[in-house]
Amino acid sequence: MDTRTVLRAGAHVLAVTGVVRSVREARAEDDKLKMFDGFVHAVAIATALALLLREVKREQQDHNSGLDRLKD
Repeated sequence: MDTRTVLRAGAHVLAVTGVVRSVREARAEDDKLKMFDGFVHAVAIATALALLLREVKREQQDHNSGLDRLKD
């Protein structure tokens, strides 16, 4: 994993904390629109993390297949 990937993952984790805070505030205020907005952001972050994970897995597969070719 390179530095850029780690930074992207860290940014998403920080974004999650902000979403959790905003959803808690929305629940306390009983503001359904803010709650919906928070959940939409949470889904977007989950999607971004899934894409990042897929990218990391592909990089590992590419790296491992390259090592296999070197062994032959």
